[in-house]
Amino acid sequence: MEKTHLSWDEIKHWSDILAEKIAADCADLEQATLVAVSRGGLIPAQLVAYKLNIRDVRVMKLISYNDAGQREEIKDISTDRLFDGGDVYFIDDLADSGSTVEYIRKKFPTARICTLLMKTCCEKEPDICARSGLDADAWLVFPWD
Repeated sequence: MEKTHLSWDEIKHWSDILAEKIAADCADLEQATLVAVSRGGLIPAQLVAYKLNIRDVRVMKLISYNDAGQREEIKDISTDRLFDGGDVYFIDDLADSGSTVEYIRKKFPTARICTLLMKTCCEKEPDICARSGLDADAWLVFPWD
């Protein structure tokens, strides 16, 4: 399978799009909280936070792949207990199968779930996405990988 290497410029561009969509969605950015879904959402969340001047940034640590890169059941290893609300935006890099979106939505039903990218195979779509329609079989390599 051919790998698609994403550039830092692409990540910045999609993060800017995500920030614009969050700004349009959020009633009061001063009250907004960003939650980076670790590890893939850490850099996009930071870029969005700086773009929108959001200072309340938290981390949700989820593991869904083992050391061999195979998908496993999602494990939440967060130490920070997050809260739910319409002004809470979870940020992740990719919606692939949709299992992370489904997990977060069940745990925090009124929060908004945002991703930079979404594949066509995604069964549970995020609320906000910078770019969708990516091929289900695409092997994406992020600059931090």
